[in-house]
Amino acid sequence: MFGSNYSRPAIWICVGIVILLSGMVNNSAQQPPTPEFSFDVVVKEAETGEVISQARLTLTFKSGKLHRVVSYGAKTNAQGQYRFTNIPEGTVHLFVTAERHQSFGKEIELEQDNQTVEVKLKKPQPQL
Repeated sequence: MFGSNYSRPAIWICVGIVILLSGMVNNSAQQPPTPEFSFDVVVKEAETGEVISQARLTLTFKSGKLHRVVSYGAKTNAQGQYRFTNIPEGTVHLFVTAERHQSFGKEIELEQDNQTVEVKLKKPQPQL
């Protein structure tokens, strides 16, 4: 049975898998981890400057070597704030919505920890 031609392809497949996995481990050990940051979002009413609680936040970014898209959703607290944590360095997209206000979208470059992003939402325009 060990000398049959049927077991040879299986052995080579196993050897190939081991080589691929060892290469993945070596590559990840060579690359330093991407820095992660925290940042705060503060949502206010554009005209009055009053904070907007329960504003819906959506944060999207690409993560990891495969650059998969990650999306987080949250709502602001009574002070109109929310803190995102463990977000990788680089470009993120923030989208904000709140009742009786226009939507807001912004691309943010995360380059340092503990940044604060202030969002001012406008009331909707009257229809003519």
